Amino acid sequence: MHLGDISSAEPVKIIIGASSQEYPGWIQTQEEELNLLRRSDWIHFFGERKIDAILAEHVWEHLTYEEGVEAAGICYDFLKPGGYIRCAVPDRLFRNEWYQNMVQIGGPGPKDHPAATIKLCTTTEV
Repeated sequence: MHLGDISSAEPVKIIIGASSQEYPGWIQTQEEELNLLRRSDWIHFFGERKIDAILAEHVWEHLTYEEGVEAAGICYDFLKPGGYIRCAVPDRLFRNEWYQNMVQIGGPGPKDHPAATIKLCTTTEV
């Protein structure tokens, strides 16, 4: 689904860094077309259209803390009043050694592993 497929009366719901994740009525985006840190991508993609919902699962941990704050600001600027962001990140407090190895900063080892670019692992205190 693309933005042009949605009438102006329908809600705009996007998945950031969707990979193969898809849900009916949601627009999949990948980093190459909609980078969280490039406002110009957002302007190009949405223009004046505002977003109702943003889903970002296992995206923010690939940003530094400062980049995460910047990305949240860009997302906020494109949200409709009352719109929301659902952001899911790895939990540093989850007590499972295998899981913690997978989500550690730098990932579990191989440079081509999706977790290799993890820059931040959070707790509820962040």
